[in-house]
Amino acid sequence: MKKIRKYIYLLLIFSYVSFTSCEDFALGEKFLQKPPSGDVTIDTIFSTAEYARRVLWYAYSKLPYGFSTGYNNSTSMRVGSIESLTDLAQSYVGYAGADKLYYPGLYNAGSEDESGGEDHATKYNMYARDPWKGIRHAWVFINNVDRVPDMTAEEKLRLKAEAKITIAVQYSEMLRHYGALPIVDHAIMPEEMGLPERATLQQTVDFITRLLDEAIACKELPWALPEDDLSNESGRMTGAAAMGLKLRVLLFVASPLFNSDEPYFPGEASDKLMTWFGGYSEQRWKDAAKAGEDFFKSWKQGGFYELVQKETATKNTIRQAFQDAYYTRGTTESLISVRRHFRTNGISTLLQSLRWGAWCPTKECFDLFPMANGDDFDWDNPVHKKNPFINRDPRLCETILLDGDDFQGRKAEVFKEDANDKKNYPKGADWNKNNLDSKSLSTGIAGRKFALDRKGEYNNRVIHWPYLRLAEVYLAYAEALNECGRTSEAYQYINAVRARVGLPGLVLKGKLDEKTEFREAVLRERACEFVWEENRFFDLIRWKRESDFTKHLHGINVYRHKTTKEYKFDFPQLPERAWQKPGGFSAKWYLSAFPDKEVNKGYGLVQNPGW
Repeated sequence: MKKIRKYIYLLLIFSYVSFTSCEDFALGEKFLQKPPSGDVTIDTIFSTAEYARRVLWYAYSKLPYGFSTGYNNSTSMRVGSIESLTDLAQSYVGYAGADKLYYPGLYNAGSEDESGGEDHATKYNMYARDPWKGIRHAWVFINNVDRVPDMTAEEKLRLKAEAKITIAVQYSEMLRHYGALPIVDHAIMPEEMGLPERATLQQTVDFITRLLDEAIACKELPWALPEDDLSNESGRMTGAAAMGLKLRVLLFVASPLFNSDEPYFPGEASDKLMTWFGGYSEQRWKDAAKAGEDFFKSWKQGGFYELVQKETATKNTIRQAFQDAYYTRGTTESLISVRRHFRTNGISTLLQSLRWGAWCPTKECFDLFPMANGDDFDWDNPVHKKNPFINRDPRLCETILLDGDDFQGRKAEVFKEDANDKKNYPKGADWNKNNLDSKSLSTGIAGRKFALDRKGEYNNRVIHWPYLRLAEVYLAYAEALNECGRTSEAYQYINAVRARVGLPGLVLKGKLDEKTEFREAVLRERACEFVWEENRFFDLIRWKRESDFTKHLHGINVYRHKTTKEYKFDFPQLPERAWQKPGGFSAKWYLSAFPDKEVNKGYGLVQNPGW
């Protein structure tokens, strides 16, 4: 019976590798192969390099992906965005995760159970799904690749290092949602009953960093990919990817959510040090800073990676440089790029998410972006208010669709009809003609980032999820240096990101102590740089920013005079979320609940406190 179960297990692995990976993922067109036929055994799978590689490519295909890929796809909150739980965006899709579960305060551990259909509405519902599939296939590859006869020893070492990075990515992503996890350090076979028990937070962090350190130490793993073969190699893990991810992980766990003198919420998991370290240590910030220092030392030796500048952009503009940084595959800024073969066409779920109002920007998001000269934007400044869409940080133009900007072959008209003066302040354009509709303007302003003009060069392009960009490494290192009391060294790293979009160097206002004010500046810079790249949510939870979760949010209604083009504005309060009501916020929300079904299996998965 064991042999039969193992055979079925291997058959399932191979069916995933042969069919699903070819549809869901490609590192380059050369990797799209036809599946073999006939009986499948472990010996068959690892009898040739061609078949063996597909096991790893399947592990790649399960990496975290932030875009909606289908109406029932849980990894994107079902056509929504995790940023709609933050102060940057509001969702208006009734069946999306934010509207259905989070805004009304209905999310609980039962919500995380994998039940399909409309219940696929939680933040990730990820614990029992794709991460473990990817992890299992990566370990199957690591444990068996040495037997492949037609693969060089050098390639085996390189691919094992890549597999370890994919495991580390899955663990680091789950760490940000759940805290400590069960440690799976081999391919679990069917006869093994469930996963190991939940480890401590320190054990989980040590496991992730060990995998990354082993990959970094592998001489066969290149620091960067060959520039002359990016069409085929782009998307594969590198030494830079491993070092950048290590910095992200160490920065996250050095933050107050885990690194504190008190747990964020009491309970069994906290007592067992699964949701915090048991005390504060400045050394954790120093470890993060050391990871950043190591990255930039290797960067000086290895080269290739650079922030995309206007001189290297596909069009010679500052704005295009930022667009290429987040949107274009295979740039010098992309450290970890996740692919799904989904395209920017008129019917993709990504674009429908925008049209249907799943990620509408807030006034609070709009206001974060400074003026082009670095000054804070201020509605009380008559010059700023006269036309708030010009002379701003170029990232604003790429993030939010601004009135008067070029879009779909004409000038965008993002304004409403003034009910009190319809004659002089008529409504704007018919957005249905531009793949937008009224719901995309539910907050008065519309999102633009990732949903580019699809009538020309962006039509039907394969898009990627920019899971980790070089800009994040710069800002993470700046933050870690500041928290270690090395603020003077940190300015050059935040200023490099600002300079890419033409902003002057950071000048603090002196209203707070330098360390606190610099911290706020970095978090704001991260918000402007990474809107809808799923950074803001994790920044808010790791710093336990209750005030940012509980503040009331607003839209911006824009009215434009028919002849003078003069603007008028009002700022309606957006629908209230459960945690914005008096007494409605609980710190338990900082980490997700494990699925009830998993906890009840009895293998030692301790539920997160409060759930």
